[in-house]
Amino acid sequence: MASLASPLPRTSPRRYAADTWPVRPAARWGLRVALALPFVAVALLSRAAGWVPAANEALADRGALVQWGDSGLSWIASVFPPLSAAVSALLGGSTPAMSLLAAAVLGFTLQRLAAVLVREGLGPWATAAVLGTLVLTPPLYYLASNDLVSLLGVALLVLALDGIAAFVEQRSTEAGFRAGLALGVAVMLDPGAWLYALTLAAVAPFFARRAGRSGRRANEATVAVLLFPAVAAVAFWLYASWWFSSDPLGGMEAATPAGWLPGGAGASAAEALRQIALALLAAPLVLVASTVRAVRDPWSLIAPGIAVVGLYLSLWLGLREAAGQTWIVLTALYVLLLAPRNPGPRRRVAIVVASVAQVAIGWLVVLTSGGTLGVWARAVLGG
Repeated sequence: MASLASPLPRTSPRRYAADTWPVRPAARWGLRVALALPFVAVALLSRAAGWVPAANEALADRGALVQWGDSGLSWIASVFPPLSAAVSALLGGSTPAMSLLAAAVLGFTLQRLAAVLVREGLGPWATAAVLGTLVLTPPLYYLASNDLVSLLGVALLVLALDGIAAFVEQRSTEAGFRAGLALGVAVMLDPGAWLYALTLAAVAPFFARRAGRSGRRANEATVAVLLFPAVAAVAFWLYASWWFSSDPLGGMEAATPAGWLPGGAGASAAEALRQIALALLAAPLVLVASTVRAVRDPWSLIAPGIAVVGLYLSLWLGLREAAGQTWIVLTALYVLLLAPRNPGPRRRVAIVVASVAQVAIGWLVVLTSGGTLGVWARAVLGG
């Protein structure tokens, strides 16, 4: 983490690409390893505490259905989303291996988020403080230890949002394609990812205008870039399932942990709204930045707002569990879409204070809640 404190040039913080900081490859890899190691340690503590990672166990069962070399492919409909089942099969259904893979993915993802903050010119202290909201609180550790599918979905969503941000702000068509491909892979890994693809594509005309493109053709092209990989992936899987299986939707029907619309449509909608509200109240960084944006540039809240809609729909339908995922995605939204660019000294102090408050609130909510995340945290801490 020492590299976060390195002096930054004042001329153009935007010249750092998100995947090329730290500039030296050795420092970049060292940062990734340093960020991944704590998640490995907590996964080992979770296993030693006797905690059963239910989501990873379910993934292992789904991966066991994959039959490499079977030309009949009658099993294909039962393994939705197929890429995560394939990953499980390649790992031999080993939950420790899943946790190690999750830690490695987080090393890359957190390094990328840190690089975005450096690119925005927040400075070393504010960068470290914002990153600390993720690495000093339990939610991300819970996902790394227990739910590889959700973690991979969040990592790919971060990659997609980073691409959209570069597409809008830097007018990078390549970044737009990268965002679309990330969403295409995500829908084959995480059953909740297609909601993000649909909601982000719904505001494609906004993205096109903000990127300096206008007209019907520009809107259609932006929709195609963001949505086509996801639609093509799901369509191919549905066609293959229909061709090789008598129950093409069997795997999709079993994709939710507690069934679709858990507790009924009304109860699920109310619970999803409660979870979104709690996550927002526990994220001062997001609340403060959103308030400032609402006053200065309300149109800039469309993209993060649509991502929140995707979060709400996934909770309502039962594709997400209330285990800190919403809070993690909101924090990632702050880094990628809401963080101020090159803030002054006073604003940097405000960011550090809000980050410290967010860490404290995060721990308070986890340790006082009776949900799965709280029970897990107390078990790991020996409480």
